[in-house]
Amino acid sequence: MTNSPFNKDENGRAQEIAIDNKEYELQLKKNKLTRMLYAVGGSLSLALALVGFFVPGLPVTPLALLSAALFAKSSLKLYNWLLNNKLLGPRIRNYQRRKGVTRKGKMGIIAFMSGMVLLSAFVVMPEGILRYIILILGVMGGITVWFFVPTAKSE
Repeated sequence: MTNSPFNKDENGRAQEIAIDNKEYELQLKKNKLTRMLYAVGGSLSLALALVGFFVPGLPVTPLALLSAALFAKSSLKLYNWLLNNKLLGPRIRNYQRRKGVTRKGKMGIIAFMSGMVLLSAFVVMPEGILRYIILILGVMGGITVWFFVPTAKSE
C-alpha cells in the first residue's frame, strides 16, 4: 500500500497508514540477524514507552519514536502496525508531520521534567551528593530538550 500517512477518506476519517515501499526499502536492512536485532530493540523501546504511560518521568514519545525508527529498519509490518496503533500512532505521526516538537510542547516537557526532578531531589532523596547529581541531570535534560530536540515547523 502506498498511502500517505495522513490520508483521509471522503468522510474525513483517517485511513490505514502505510509508507511507500520505495521509501521503506531504503531503510530496511538486508541482513536477517541485523533486522532481528532492530526488531528486538524496537520491541524493548515500545515496552518502555508503554510503561511510560504509568511511570511519571519515563518519556513516552521519544521511546515510541525510537521504536518506530528501529521497526522501520526491521519490518514493514511492525512499522505500519505501530503507526496505526491508537495509543502511540498519533504521537509518532504528529512528530513526523511537524518534524519536531512545538515550543509550547517543549515548555510542557521541561516543566513536567523539572517537577519530577525537584520531587525526586528534595522529597525522595535524602541529603547528599545523589541529590546534586539528580539536579545536574535534570538541568542537562532540560537543555537537551530545548536545544537538541527539533522544534516543529509552523503549520
